[in-house]
Amino acid sequence: MSQKDRRSWNLLNSENNYYYPLNNSNNNIFNNSGTVPEHLEETRPNTQSSNKKELDNSLDLTNEFDTTDETYPLTYLDSADHTNTIKNNKTLGHNNNINNNNLDIENTSHSKRKKFFYIFLYVIMALLLCLGITFMCIITTSLIKASPVKEIFSSNNKISQSFDISKQGVIQPANLSHSLAYNAEARRSSKKLYELLSDFDTAFYDDENMVLGTTLFTKNVYSRQTYVANGYLGSRLPNIGFGYALDTLNFWSAAPGALNNGWPLRNQRYAGSFISDFYSLEEKLNSTNFPELDDVGYSTVMASIPEWTNLQFKITDPQENNNVTWFNPIDVRVNDVFNYNQNLSMKDGIVTTEMDWYNKIIHVKSEVWAHRRIHPLGVMSLEISLNIDELPDDFDQFELDVYDILDFNTSERTVLKHFASDDKNDAIYMEVQPNNVPYSNASVYSTYVLTPKDKNTSVEKIFQKEATKVTHNSKTVLSKDSPSVLIEKYVGVMSTEFKTNEIYNDLSTLKVAQNIALTNKGNYQELLSSHKRAWYALYNDAFIEIPSDALLEMTARSSLYQLLANTRHYNVSERGLPVGVSGLSSDSYGGMVFWDADIWIAPALLPFFPEVSKNMNNYRNSTHRQAQINAQQAGYPGAVYPWTSGRYANCTSTGPCIDYEYHINVDIALATFSIYMNGAAGIDDDYLKYTTWPIVRDAAQFFTSYVKYNETLKQYETYNLTDPDEYANHISNGAFTNAGIKTLLKWATDIGNHLQEPVDEKWMDISHNIHIPRSPSNITLEYTGMNNTVEIKQADVTLMVYPLGYINDESILYNAIKDLYYYSERQSASGPAMTYPVFSAAAAGLLNHGSSSQSYLYKSVLPYLRQPFAQFSEQSDDNFLTNGLTQPAFPFLTANGGFLQSILFGLTGIRYSYDVDPQTKKISRVLKFNPTQLPLMPGGLAIRNFKYMDQVLDIIIDDHNGTIVHKSGDKPIRILVPNRSLIHDRDVNVYERPGKDTILHRRSEIQVEQSYNKNVSGKYYILEPKHEFVLPLFKPELNIAGNIAENQQITNLTAGVSGDVGFSAIDGNNYTHWQPLNKNEEGRLLIDLGKGNAQQITKGMILWGQRPAKNLSISILPHSDLVEQVISNVTFILENSDKAMAKETIKELLGNFSTIETENKECVADILTILDWKGSQIDDIIKQMPDIGLFHEKFVTVVDKLEVTPSEPYFGELIKDSSIELLPSNKTKFSIDYSKVNFNDTMRCFDSQVATEDMHKARYIVVSVEGTFDDDNDTKGATIKEIALNP
Repeated sequence: MSQKDRRSWNLLNSENNYYYPLNNSNNNIFNNSGTVPEHLEETRPNTQSSNKKELDNSLDLTNEFDTTDETYPLTYLDSADHTNTIKNNKTLGHNNNINNNNLDIENTSHSKRKKFFYIFLYVIMALLLCLGITFMCIITTSLIKASPVKEIFSSNNKISQSFDISKQGVIQPANLSHSLAYNAEARRSSKKLYELLSDFDTAFYDDENMVLGTTLFTKNVYSRQTYVANGYLGSRLPNIGFGYALDTLNFWSAAPGALNNGWPLRNQRYAGSFISDFYSLEEKLNSTNFPELDDVGYSTVMASIPEWTNLQFKITDPQENNNVTWFNPIDVRVNDVFNYNQNLSMKDGIVTTEMDWYNKIIHVKSEVWAHRRIHPLGVMSLEISLNIDELPDDFDQFELDVYDILDFNTSERTVLKHFASDDKNDAIYMEVQPNNVPYSNASVYSTYVLTPKDKNTSVEKIFQKEATKVTHNSKTVLSKDSPSVLIEKYVGVMSTEFKTNEIYNDLSTLKVAQNIALTNKGNYQELLSSHKRAWYALYNDAFIEIPSDALLEMTARSSLYQLLANTRHYNVSERGLPVGVSGLSSDSYGGMVFWDADIWIAPALLPFFPEVSKNMNNYRNSTHRQAQINAQQAGYPGAVYPWTSGRYANCTSTGPCIDYEYHINVDIALATFSIYMNGAAGIDDDYLKYTTWPIVRDAAQFFTSYVKYNETLKQYETYNLTDPDEYANHISNGAFTNAGIKTLLKWATDIGNHLQEPVDEKWMDISHNIHIPRSPSNITLEYTGMNNTVEIKQADVTLMVYPLGYINDESILYNAIKDLYYYSERQSASGPAMTYPVFSAAAAGLLNHGSSSQSYLYKSVLPYLRQPFAQFSEQSDDNFLTNGLTQPAFPFLTANGGFLQSILFGLTGIRYSYDVDPQTKKISRVLKFNPTQLPLMPGGLAIRNFKYMDQVLDIIIDDHNGTIVHKSGDKPIRILVPNRSLIHDRDVNVYERPGKDTILHRRSEIQVEQSYNKNVSGKYYILEPKHEFVLPLFKPELNIAGNIAENQQITNLTAGVSGDVGFSAIDGNNYTHWQPLNKNEEGRLLIDLGKGNAQQITKGMILWGQRPAKNLSISILPHSDLVEQVISNVTFILENSDKAMAKETIKELLGNFSTIETENKECVADILTILDWKGSQIDDIIKQMPDIGLFHEKFVTVVDKLEVTPSEPYFGELIKDSSIELLPSNKTKFSIDYSKVNFNDTMRCFDSQVATEDMHKARYIVVSVEGTFDDDNDTKGATIKEIALNP
């Protein structure tokens, strides 16, 4: 299929073809007819606009909303809740019903009289038209003056021109065929970012079919392994595609512990199998924070089950003296494998592995999947076949032995209870019990069907039982007459924690597992179809499009897949759904439940699958009684949750309740309150009263007792705690914790009043007066006593902005902007992967300049995402020898949730919120919508089937508008558009030495509070069903006036420090940066000003951090319409032709250009660098044509090794005084004198005459830096904060 059609889905099977456009009314992109599609193809959207509405039958608006001659209401609520209705009349100003009864028009033959009459009539109509327009202008002006929006704009004289009163939202009948513009060049460029990912070189991603994979066979290492899971049953798969395997490879070290998992288990990593909520109790663990608590209660960690994919086989070769060779994860060596391919289809959760083995004579292909709908069922197939062309001349046959094995040694932290064979049913089974939990068990029942190619080939079956292992062995042969064998394996897995149908209530877990396996045995194709259909149904409910960025779209889709694979929305008991950091494929962090589930994972699923988020929160609800006991045992009222929990929620050595991360109680309260604010089906006041209120109330009671009043400060304080930044333990007044207490106590007051429950007056007293530590420069301190040399483990203070939503007045907004800038530069380079999604969301809501919300997004992906299967690692640096001896959790679902939230809530500006009626004290829910343009993501993004208030929405951010489409449901929703005029992101004071005369002077804190005391407000709208709300996007302004490089495309031509992205150098944020990895090598960034935007650069400026470069160079590729055209044509050919045709077509295209002989090889590399960036496959095609003179155009240096002199010397006094300050950037300005630039070398590369003045223009610019100013011992290069280029 051509990529031209990549934005829709084409569903095919052997009987019928089904085509559903991706952007139809409810995005029902999968086959709902009962016939299961076998293949899926993704196609590109039609970028041509169409008036035809593609509507699903379930939501047919064609007749009801015929827009030909109708008038549509625009209804909104202002901040005083007054309803206004403006009629958008298409015939405004035209009165086609003028009463002409008094005009006696006679039919006369006098044409002159008739002519004069019509002239008179036209004059009258024109006068009426003018009067009508004037009247409407007066009415409109009156409405605007009466509107609070007018007051907002008129009361602030610092409003930028971007805040235009005319840019108000419009509500109109829904256009259900919204499609995003597809920027092919931007998408191609984004694919180059793959090269910054770990293991990219042998990995592949088929974005049309959502398939991730690798062609590299290596020893077993966790980061190169994929897994299957369905929300209950999961298995991490080794290199051969099935079985159990310990890790045997570490990329960096063979030191003791290099193969181990991290805290608290410190066990060797392995590819094994897990089921949900199957926890053991352990008296001691290898590593804990509070070992003294082991005497209070055992820790609870995940137990793994016997490996259910454990098929093995061996061949006996009569031609080699009956030599026996085994095929399993232990015995297959790297040199034994050829033509390897392992891939994961994210569309249906199937892992397929293929390879040639045994001197290429044997071909092995396996499929493994955990059934999406029948959760206790695991299925796999294994095909073993002869490669006939590789057989030796004297080949007769191989003896083949296939073994299905259940081995207790593949299970961790369990006790073996029972195992045997079921000879009658050709099956084996094993029952295990988690350590120290005698009332829980899990049973694995496995059976398979072996079918030789030649049905007459004999098969012998043998069952064997050893000390801790049971085996089902089948003996047969591979020969030319019967060259292949197909094994289809069916495994039932059942635990006491899984909610089964009532008919199974009286059966043991073994009987249920047996029933599941035998009932489905032999129905492979039918099961495969129903499995795929279940996955397709999930994607019908959730989809994300980022058409112009392949990397971000892949990450969004893989993140959604990872979270779906590890959760489920049905067959969940009243106990709820505990979700560990690594889900169902790893025992990282012991599979325990942290705040990650509440703050990071559940909110990412809530807009798509509210039932899943509800199940996850029900786990907290079911353990709430234990949380109350925890508080009582510590002498407090209310409830307090432990930092970690599993089977139980008691205080343990891994999960203390007191003197540690108290914010977990705020996190859980926020999660349950967010579910209420989302308002899914059944989430009403009963849910608020019986689920949310007890959790919020008890947390409020606990914190009310916990805080202490400081008579000196006249404020409440907290003590002996740890904030999210776990580098700082046992501190006082953690900013996020205190802000969380402040916010939670307001929730408790508002919810209590709404439900007419008792409300403690002290809650609001504490909320108003809790201490948030701040520096004299008005930067929020992470905790009391923080100094300026700290390294922050992860996002902490920034969490106050998102997800806490702490901002409720303009003074806090001002502080939050300074906080964002300050802490952006103090995050640990090896910190966890959920940090920068928070910065992305915060930047989108706080900054009116630049595009750092998007550059932060790239920083949240590139250092953390691991190819080949797009799984997040917890750390940016997985080498425990260089990252502080941290063995990262893997996979890190927390990062998947954080990344999705940065898309769903960050870049869209969506937030759940509520208002309180001052008279009735009743809560009403509202959806905040605060979108901005996304210059680094041309074409924007789309969120399909966002669920809110039991309605279904599409949220589209294109290049001009933010749109919410009310596509399904029968209830209106309230939307609040916040007022961005309150944001003053450039009016931020930076440190200056006393006596230094600068333009920007620091204001005192009192002045800040007086200047910024208005409440954060906005404008309300009511969106009715089958309508859409269209809001012109806020356009961020340039950070540096006239900077043509800001927000353009950029790539680094040389390596940067891990985690740094080139976008940070042109994102309009003076507190993000890009840094070369090695200061002894030239660092180079290539900027593309965009097609048709070649400009003559006359001057510019580089903003440095506290580490300027030694020198600076600027080079340009002189503009040529010919080269511009060829680059476009070449990349178009590559995009739309197969590889063989592309080469011939390009040769034909370029054959008309004269060949120019030159010995300058550098100019060849220059133009190829651009083509390599802009087009895939270029290395294999263009580089085979080095004699094409057109590609000998050369970059010309226009600024040559300009010596850098710091404008801001080292601020040693700040270190001495531990002052917390925003520091000014070092600046290097330059100008370009083209009369001194030598264009001679590049002139001879042109095959046509180009005017000299045109050669001064350039689309492509290279910025190069060398060394560092102070030439210290640090091996890293200069910190480039911003690049400014001016025409």
